[in-house]
Amino acid sequence: MNRVLRLVLSLLLGALACFFIFGFMATFEPLDQASRMTWRAVYIVLCIASVAGLFMLNMPRRDHSADD
Repeated sequence: MNRVLRLVLSLLLGALACFFIFGFMATFEPLDQASRMTWRAVYIVLCIASVAGLFMLNMPRRDHSADD
């Protein structure tokens, strides 16, 4: 994958993770209990998914061209 594309996707996933953390913190404002727990679960799942994508995107890759 192109290095610039990887950087752009990493910045996007990092920004999304920060947004989901901010959303999770916003659920501590006065809401009814069912809505609060639903939004917390949604924000936690999306944050974990974006952080996992960030790690998968930036993991070192093996060079397969050496096998040929």
